[in-house]
Amino acid sequence: MVKLSDYLDYLNTEIIQARKAADEYAVKIAKEYADHEYLKYFKVPRYTMQTIKMDIPLKITDIDADSKFNFKNEPQVFLKEVNDKIRAINLSKNLQISTLEDKDLRTKEFQTLFKTLENKDQKFTKNLGTDIKKIDFTSQIKSLNLNVFKPQGNENEVENNALINILQESIRDRYNLVSSKIKNIFIDPNTTGAEDKEKLFINLHVEMEEEGIRILTFKDRDGNEIEEITFE
Repeated sequence: MVKLSDYLDYLNTEIIQARKAADEYAVKIAKEYADHEYLKYFKVPRYTMQTIKMDIPLKITDIDADSKFNFKNEPQVFLKEVNDKIRAINLSKNLQISTLEDKDLRTKEFQTLFKTLENKDQKFTKNLGTDIKKIDFTSQIKSLNLNVFKPQGNENEVENNALINILQESIRDRYNLVSSKIKNIFIDPNTTGAEDKEKLFINLHVEMEEEGIRILTFKDRDGNEIEEITFE
């Protein structure tokens, strides 16, 4: 995993080194022409890369950014989403998690949770998913007092963890991105792995125009050494 800026710097360095090697070789050939009996009358061939265009697929592995989110408390939307997820996981995992009711969200435990989340609106965070995973849902799950199982019991650890994941996902869906300050983008140039199918990819189009510089050193009338940089 490397920063996108470091990767672009690497490409620039490699191209400059390639140009340097080409110029060094051109000088070598020029000397051979100069020493040759007949070639010294010919123009020394030299080829340059005026423009370099590259299309490079890259895999985004991480984005370092500070983002602001807004938590929208929509009890009915939240309730429907949680229950839809519960029914889906009960069917796919053969679990027995009871769906929630309106009164479950009106408990002190859930109301306190929603109020806490609303109070954290408009604050910068590096990773919303990580922040949500830090939420302790123990009191909320105990307050549900589900009929089919008691999620606080050790014997129902699978159902307990499944319900926590559902609550985390549903809460995350209640957030909207307000603004974001991107600091760094981390990428992986290797995009051939089988595990990369679900990753975010970008196609980096790089177009580099050749520009030369010449550094000249001379002395002024007072004997001071002056360095002059000329762009060509």
